[in-house]
Amino acid sequence: MDSIFLIDNHTHGSFGINFNNASYSEIRFVLRELYKRNIKGICPTLVGDCSKKIQQQLLVFDKIKKEQLDNINKEALVLGVHLEGSFLNPNKAGIQDKSVFLTPTVDNYKSLTGQYSSIVKIVTIAPELDNGLIDYLLEKGIKPQAGHSEGCELKNCLSTTHHFNAMNPIHHRNPSIALKGLVNDSYIELIADLIHCSRDILSLVLKIKPKNKIMLISDSLPSSNYNQDIIFCNKKINKEGKDSKGTLAGSNQTLDTICKNLIKENILTKEDIIQMGFKNQIVYLNLNQKEIDILNK
Repeated sequence: MDSIFLIDNHTHGSFGINFNNASYSEIRFVLRELYKRNIKGICPTLVGDCSKKIQQQLLVFDKIKKEQLDNINKEALVLGVHLEGSFLNPNKAGIQDKSVFLTPTVDNYKSLTGQYSSIVKIVTIAPELDNGLIDYLLEKGIKPQAGHSEGCELKNCLSTTHHFNAMNPIHHRNPSIALKGLVNDSYIELIADLIHCSRDILSLVLKIKPKNKIMLISDSLPSSNYNQDIIFCNKKINKEGKDSKGTLAGSNQTLDTICKNLIKENILTKEDIIQMGFKNQIVYLNLNQKEIDILNK
């Protein structure tokens, strides 16, 4: 893995640090540690919260990204924030707090992000609830992704969020975004840790979906590389990444560990990892040449 660079579009933190409430110095620590694992760039991912707290974290990540573009030294590059909360279907909330969810409207998005929306790169939305937000995000160059959804159409979403998880399963008669994401031209995020997706389902995906449309992600929890219980979304999460009811919250592995295991288990090759763990993300995120040059150092 030493020669394989990675980009993680979906990570909530690691080393005991939660991006939803992490300080400036804590975030810089995580970025340095991820860089050591050849994770060269990330989209730090925020779960749903009140606008004040969301804007506070957007401000911190915006500050860090601007500083990095001026002078980066052995840190994972902040490529933009992934908002995975607020515009989700309450029936598919997973571990998240549905009391803070909002209807996916332009006004609600502007109220949530305030003056810091320029740092937002990805927004997860339940497309069946959309009320104009998806098209607005596309106009602004932000990637809308379908997730935490009971819907059966992607609408204009460009990807799915952690495919198969927090969405209706594939059925031979009933439509779902899980099925749509496999058979149309969209991208899909995939937590290939063999917990969120089984080996057989990964095999099926690799036979159906073009490899240039699959993005490997970690969905890593603050408990990854930490090995202790944590509090996440105001719930106690054990070392297996589950709450007291057994709900799976996210992964306890960072993307480098997931990819090492995929190679070890002969599920993916080194070339596959480079494609699905790095190159596809560069294309999907529409990164500029300066960002690409930093990532390839």
